[in-house]
Amino acid sequence: MAWWVIILIVLGLLVLAGVLLYALERIGARAREISDAGADTAPGWILRCTSCQSWRPATEAGVVRLGAASKGKRTFSRCTACRKLTFIAVERGSGAPGKRRIDTRTNELIWPETLANV
Repeated sequence: MAWWVIILIVLGLLVLAGVLLYALERIGARAREISDAGADTAPGWILRCTSCQSWRPATEAGVVRLGAASKGKRTFSRCTACRKLTFIAVERGSGAPGKRRIDTRTNELIWPETLANV
């Protein structure tokens, strides 16, 4: 392989990396702009612990999902309710009835019938 082919490959990879970094910065800036304006960065999404079934709105956990779609997405993390390292389900919805919800102010578990008082 000629030396100029190697140089072209390296330059192409550098340009690709630069474009990806620029795109990620623009996405992050847009998410920060929306969050600073007080808007919902993950409208209609919740995070549910697959171990204890407690849930919290994704926006309150700092998740950004703008124009996202997924089915069965799981992420490995520590649940703030049961403190276990477990899979956290990222789901669309407002939280299942009859399951516990994590209060963002006190980080305590509350039950759905008490949500009207929060």
